[in-house]
Amino acid sequence: MKTIKYSVWAIMLLAATLVSCTDKMDWDIDPTLDRCFSATSLSVDPTDTEAEVTFDAGMMKANGAEKFEIQVTTATLEDDEAWDNSDEVLTFETDNSPYTITGLIGDTEYSLRMRALSSQKTASHWVHYASSTKTTFKTKAEQIMNAVTNADRGEDFITVSWDASKAVTKLTVSDGTEEEGQEPRAIELDDEAKAAGRYTITGLTPSTNYTITIYYNDTKRGSVTASTAAAMPAGDEKVELDPSITTINNDVIANIVTAAQEKTGKTNVAITIGLQAGKEYTMVSTSEDGTDANVKIPEGASVTFFGLAGDGKPVLNWKKCLDIAGSHSYIRFQNVSMKDTGCQYLINQDKDAAVGELSFTDCTFSGFESSVFRTKGGVVSVDKITVDNCVMTNMSTGGGYPVFYIGSTTTTIGQLELKNSTFDTTSHNFIQLKAAISGGVTISDCTFYNNVAGSKYFMDSNKLSTNLTIIRTVLGMSMDAAARGVRTTGSIVINESMRAKDCVYGSNDIKEFAAGSLTSDEIFTDPANHNFTMKIDNRIGDPRWYKAE
Repeated sequence: MKTIKYSVWAIMLLAATLVSCTDKMDWDIDPTLDRCFSATSLSVDPTDTEAEVTFDAGMMKANGAEKFEIQVTTATLEDDEAWDNSDEVLTFETDNSPYTITGLIGDTEYSLRMRALSSQKTASHWVHYASSTKTTFKTKAEQIMNAVTNADRGEDFITVSWDASKAVTKLTVSDGTEEEGQEPRAIELDDEAKAAGRYTITGLTPSTNYTITIYYNDTKRGSVTASTAAAMPAGDEKVELDPSITTINNDVIANIVTAAQEKTGKTNVAITIGLQAGKEYTMVSTSEDGTDANVKIPEGASVTFFGLAGDGKPVLNWKKCLDIAGSHSYIRFQNVSMKDTGCQYLINQDKDAAVGELSFTDCTFSGFESSVFRTKGGVVSVDKITVDNCVMTNMSTGGGYPVFYIGSTTTTIGQLELKNSTFDTTSHNFIQLKAAISGGVTISDCTFYNNVAGSKYFMDSNKLSTNLTIIRTVLGMSMDAAARGVRTTGSIVINESMRAKDCVYGSNDIKEFAAGSLTSDEIFTDPANHNFTMKIDNRIGDPRWYKAE
C-alpha cells in the first residue's frame, strides 16, 4: 500500500515539474514566422487599358489576410528588391478577387506581383505573375480612332478623328511603300487638333490605301485604314454637274459632248461627268411625243459617269434604260449607286452598238426587276464587260430575266469579268447566253448568297462553249434546292474557292466545285441581313468581307 502511495506522489511531482519547466522556457514568437499565406493561383485577363486580376482570396482571408496589394510595371526588374526601389511601379489595393487594374497603356508588356496584407500578421511573400509561356502579360492594342467615312476623304486628303479625351501626341501615315529602314510620315499634333480630336491629312495620292496610326509619345493608341477617293478620270471634257441639275437626259450629255468636240476639233471624244456626292439624279429623256425615253450616249462619245467624293455615292434612279447604240471606246460607271425606278433593265439593247469597254467600278445596284445587261436584237459587240468592287442586291426581282443576259445570237461579247464584288439575291438565272462569250466568264474574289431561283441556272450557255473560271470565290446558299448549276460545253476551272453546304443545285451541279461541310450561317456573320463578314479565316470572297486581323 505504501508502494502505491509513493508511486502516485512521484507521478504528481513529475507533472508539476514539467509544468514548471514549460513556464520557464516560454519565448516570444518571431513575427516573420506568423505571416499571411501567399496566393497559390494568379491569373490576368488584359484588355486595352485594363487588366482583371484573379487570385485565391478566400484561402488567404481564411488565414487572416485583410487586403491585397497588386503592383505592375513596364520596367524590367530582376528581383523584389529592385521592385521595392523602383519609381516605375504602379500600386493598387483591393479586399477581394477579381480586381480590375485601370489606367494601363495599350499594346504594352507588363510584369505583375501581389501579396496579402494583415494588421495582425506579417505580409505574405510576393507572388509574381507567370503564364505557361512567359512572365509578363500584354495589353491589347487600343482603338481610340473612329472609322473614316466617305465624307472624310477626297482624292488628296483623309480626315481622321478620335476620342478627344485621350492623350495623344502624333500621327503616322503609311501607304506601305516605305523602303526598309524608312519611317512612315509623322505628323505632330498641335493643341487645336488634340482638343478637337480631329485632323485632316493632306498631300495624299488618289486611289491609295493608307494606314494612319495615332500615338501618345511612343505608345500606339489606335489605327485605321482608309483609301483616298479616285481622282476624276481624264477626258477631253471634264464637267462637275451643277448642284441644281437633278435629271440627266440626252441634252445634258449631248451638251458636254459638243463642248468636247469644239475644244478638240475631233468627232470622237471622251467626256467625264462628275456627279455630286449624295445627290439623286433621275435618268430619263423625253421623246418627240412627250413620253419618257431612254438615255442615249451620242455616237462616237466615250463617257464616264463619275461619283465625286463626299458624303455618300450619287444615286442614279433609272426611270428608263441606257441606250448604247453607236460606236464607243468605253462607257464607264464609277462610284455611283444604281436603282431601278421604272427602267426594269439598265441596258436592254436592240440597236446596233460597238463598245470597247463597258465597266462598273465601286458601284451598288439594287432592286432591278430584270437585267443589268441584256441584248435582244441588232448587232451588238462589247469587247469586255467588267464589274469590279460592286454590290448587287435583290436583282431580277421580276423573275423574268437574268442579271446578265446575252439574248440575241447576233451579240458578240469578248469577255465577262466579275471581281471583288458581292451578289446578294438573284431571282432568276445569274448568267444566260444565246451567244458564246469568246473569252469566257471569269469570277474572282466574289461572294454570292441567295442566288439562282428554282429551275434557273447559275450560268446557262445553252450548250455553247463558254469557259467558266472561278477563283477565290464563295458560293453561299442558293435560293432554291431546285436551282441549277452550270450548263456549258466549255471548260470549268475552280481555284481556291468555297461552296457552302446549303448551296444546292438540284441539277446541272458544278461537279468541279463540290459543296463543303459549312453552311452559310457558319461561314458568314449574318447573311440573312446582308452581313457577309467571314467568320472563318479564309481570305476568299469579296475582300470587303474579310475577317479582321
